[in-house]
Amino acid sequence: MPNYLVFNCDASKLKTMIYGVDGNQFRPIAVDSSGMFLFSPLSIVTVTATNLDIRSLSSDQDSVFVVASNLDIRNLSGTQDSVQVSSQGFVEDTITTTVASGTTYLLTKNISQYSQNSFFIRNNGSSTINVTLQVAPVDIETYYVDNSSTQSVSASSNNITSTTVAMKFARLKVVASTNTNVVAFYNGRA
Repeated sequence: MPNYLVFNCDASKLKTMIYGVDGNQFRPIAVDSSGMFLFSPLSIVTVTATNLDIRSLSSDQDSVFVVASNLDIRNLSGTQDSVQVSSQGFVEDTITTTVASGTTYLLTKNISQYSQNSFFIRNNGSSTINVTLQVAPVDIETYYVDNSSTQSVSASSNNITSTTVAMKFARLKVVASTNTNVVAFYNGRA
């Protein structure tokens, strides 16, 4: 009996019904056989927890979307677990500059967090430049080695190159015969 006071000395006989409002219509809130609230599968429930421990999930009835940093979970087993990646981290950086005659290094990046790394360069100048992708285990000049062959990029042209080995740092080595305007982009995907 909603909205009526109930007095009873026997607690086991006290019961209540909870309603929610849908527009102007009252609808009862449902529970499962254990008395746990049932939420619509269309509802999104946000949970913030430390050491989150939940029952075993079933693909027949469960779907979990997790957004987290530093997520530690038990070892996964192919017999009872499956994982689908719904999105991947992506970073980008760009620079527009005039490289001086000689050798210039652009977009030195720590690429260790990304499995795919690419560099794009556009030569907006009037003379050809030479571009080489270099990688290194540490960001120290003497440790950098070429990870691509030197590519000639003529005036008003583009070049794309990507890392082919796992390494911590990468950069573009640009050699110009005259001061040349370039636009360079770095893209990394987890």
